[in-house]
Amino acid sequence: MRLSKDLPLAALNIPHLPMVIEEAFAVLCWQSGSRQDKTTEDVHHWTIADLADRARMPLEGVVKRLEQIATIADEIEISAISLKDLLQKNPERIFLLDVREPWEFEICRVPGSQLMARMDLARIFEGLKELTVVTICHHGVRSLSAAFYLQEAGLRRVKSLQGGVESWATQVEPSMIRY
Repeated sequence: MRLSKDLPLAALNIPHLPMVIEEAFAVLCWQSGSRQDKTTEDVHHWTIADLADRARMPLEGVVKRLEQIATIADEIEISAISLKDLLQKNPERIFLLDVREPWEFEICRVPGSQLMARMDLARIFEGLKELTVVTICHHGVRSLSAAFYLQEAGLRRVKSLQGGVESWATQVEPSMIRY
């Protein structure tokens, strides 16, 4: 998909678009060294050029990142049912990486998942190269961001639990405590 600078962000075919835009804005600000890491503006009406300007990033870099997200978002997600099947067939080849906050992890979790703050992902990278890493969060947005990060860092087998632990609770483990 080729993106133009005047394309409204809302026109992009990206899962969880509103939260992904806010996440992309925060990441782009962080990468550019901008102190602004959140915005109270309605980002859904921004164009790609607006995002680049507010994140203080070159337009070409923002376009490239959004094209990557649009291209791989559908391929990187795994449904709760597919993950359940994968865990039943080959559990030793799967690493479940929960990127939620510790208090969220204490409430509920996919059995066998390990809590890891996103900032700690680089430290465990080497140990994960031979496994399929499935990132998990509450609704699938933070885990999608973590999965993108891991893919960019060079991991080949990365998935994000579509819908997060909430979809696991509704589709696989209905008795799980939810929040």
